[in-house]
Amino acid sequence: MAGDIIQKAFKAAVQYLLLILTLIYLLSGLGITQYQLVEALTLGLLSRNLAFRIHDFLLAPFVVLLLVHVLFGPVTRIYSRFKDRQGLQ
Repeated sequence: MAGDIIQKAFKAAVQYLLLILTLIYLLSGLGITQYQLVEALTLGLLSRNLAFRIHDFLLAPFVVLLLVHVLFGPVTRIYSRFKDRQGLQ
């Protein structure tokens, strides 16, 4: 029972982190292509160079979180089937 709570909390954390990273990734990508608009909307805080650095830096964490998000369901199903066959708890 505690394992289910931990799995749900982990899954929720991954989902929220992926949502935040996706929004930042999109904003920084928009800051690269539409830098005049984004720079004006952010009052000069997000320049084109900073947007490019943020966008470049977030690629690896974004891909890792996306893979964890996509593979979490199949891996837990395989593990639970293996656990049921072995009689483990």
